[in-house]
Amino acid sequence: MKQEPLPAALSPDDADDVDALRAANNETLGFMAMPVIRYYLKRGGGVGIRGDDGLRGYALYDVRRLYVRLIHLCVDHQHRGSGYAERLADAVVDAAKEARVAALKLTCRRDYARASAFWRRYGFIPLAEVDAKTDGARLMVWYLGIDGAAQRDIFTSVTSDEKAWVAIDAQIFYQLHAPESDEAAVAKGLQADFLADSLDLYITMEMFNEIDRAPSSQRKRWRDIAHAFPKLSHDASRMPEVERRLEHILPSGRPSERSDIRQLAMTATSNAATFLTRDGRLLRCATQIKDTISVDVLRPEELIVRLDQFTDSESYQPVPVSGSSLAWRRVRGDEVARLRSGSSLLGPHERKRHFEGRLEKALNYPKTWQTEALWSDGTLLALRSFRREGDRLVAGICRASHGRSQRLFTEYAAASLLHEAVNLGCLAVEVEPHCTAPEAREVLMRLGFVDIDGKFVRLCLAAVMSEADLRREAGSMFEGATLEDMARRCSPVALRDGRTECLMVPIKPGYARALFNTKRAAGDLFGADESVLLRWENVYFRKKNQHHMIQPPAQILWYESRGQGTVAVSHLNGVEVGQPKNVFRRNRALGTLGWREIQEMCGHSRVQEVQDVMALHFSHTHLFRSPVSFASLRDVYRQHGLGNPVVQSPSRVQRAAFLDIFRLGFPKQPAT
Repeated sequence: MKQEPLPAALSPDDADDVDALRAANNETLGFMAMPVIRYYLKRGGGVGIRGDDGLRGYALYDVRRLYVRLIHLCVDHQHRGSGYAERLADAVVDAAKEARVAALKLTCRRDYARASAFWRRYGFIPLAEVDAKTDGARLMVWYLGIDGAAQRDIFTSVTSDEKAWVAIDAQIFYQLHAPESDEAAVAKGLQADFLADSLDLYITMEMFNEIDRAPSSQRKRWRDIAHAFPKLSHDASRMPEVERRLEHILPSGRPSERSDIRQLAMTATSNAATFLTRDGRLLRCATQIKDTISVDVLRPEELIVRLDQFTDSESYQPVPVSGSSLAWRRVRGDEVARLRSGSSLLGPHERKRHFEGRLEKALNYPKTWQTEALWSDGTLLALRSFRREGDRLVAGICRASHGRSQRLFTEYAAASLLHEAVNLGCLAVEVEPHCTAPEAREVLMRLGFVDIDGKFVRLCLAAVMSEADLRREAGSMFEGATLEDMARRCSPVALRDGRTECLMVPIKPGYARALFNTKRAAGDLFGADESVLLRWENVYFRKKNQHHMIQPPAQILWYESRGQGTVAVSHLNGVEVGQPKNVFRRNRALGTLGWREIQEMCGHSRVQEVQDVMALHFSHTHLFRSPVSFASLRDVYRQHGLGNPVVQSPSRVQRAAFLDIFRLGFPKQPAT
């Protein structure tokens, strides 16, 4: 008898299958955008049942502080009645037990009779009933207790939904109901799916006075919308005292200023503790308002980032680049104001409001845009924001702070997008117009970006391919370029029919950490010299050895000694050989060695003969997704009828072997 398949954990790689099954069975499922599906799967909140015909059913869930929220449970039409729904629900209950929460919660349309019957049969209790987004429809809140402990607390939290009550001002109210635009997108971010269980938006009754000052042609429409919008209940008896306190902080001469004071007072005397606005005058007084009436005055993106950070704190942990000081970290709620107020990220002729608009757009959609700042001991060095669109990584922001090292960090910020794309399995990076400072154009072009219709595009293929494949992928991007130049500008790529040399160059772990291996530098307590580690082009000094063989153009496989294996691939741009003093003088701006280290390497006593030194100029370095061990190298060499790999000194690598090593370093299954 054939055994029925069991639920198994889903990963972000299953997002396409989940979305296809959702779309095929969407009559009883709410819409969910692909980035949101990936978000839940990345957090480990997905189980599925697969058969020979593909994904038959799935469940998406989110582990909260007190309960697990079941978001979707879907079984394909042809497999309903097979017990799959029960098995998926059992798997989510097991996840709730493992998370040590007290309950499972979900919402479902009341008129979905078959689904409601299943929840009741499984043991859920219909705890509450609320309005659905669809006019006239109602949502049932279903509750399943997992553990007898803390039932009273969880009962309260489930019925109240643990939501923040938030009041909004007129501008945000208008933008929520305006046609799609960049300006309206800032407010519409408050309606994102992932905020549904965290946030309830309200207006105050003062909104009708604001609407009364609108043009006559718009008043009826806005009043109709306001009548249907949730409104705060406030304690009118406390209003006069709160207003008097606010008048000591805020101007009150104009009708609009009086409305601001009344809206804040209504918020302070209600169950809400947050007031959202984009009014710079109110935001500049936010600290005083908080101290006076205990209401947080925030921009929409500040609140959204705070809520996202609360529910997904793991993704806001720093990602070290070098030592304990230099790290990328997602922008936190308490950093938003600093990024907006500072001018260190602006171009020389850039309007601040244009930059602020792009920053707001990125921060308002944290499940779509990953916005990160590069910090060094509290100093902001660079800012980047990117999202994945199919096989492309799209950058919305990529710039460095003004300062002596601005060019270095501009270059590194752009290169870091290439490395992110390679790790995610994307084939190209696209830098949107105006996302970077004008002076960064030269840097981007040097890294291999091409200006296409006002956007900077860079291929990063991380694949073995033929010349025909490469030219097909590149299209008309590199007309007139040589094959090797195309391969360099689309790196990392390995050509089956390439004509350049392939080399294996050994390097000590310390030098690799200093020159290009950010993974190793990140794990070192003191890190590396940023001016060397973060450069796109560098120099590796070593004793003259096999120098006739090492000639550009060539591709280098870097083999880290002491058992680390082959860790990266670069392009060799040039080789300089000569007396140590002369070679060092011409290349002292690059590389990681000082003159004393060069002397020790090559000999400098009267008795000892001074040995010539080599300076290997290299660039376009990409760390392998999976380092290739010496044992794996030996297997590759044997498969091609070669002897043991030479890793004590530079050596040529047969192209067929090089291609196999490249495939091992960049497996088809990308890191997630």
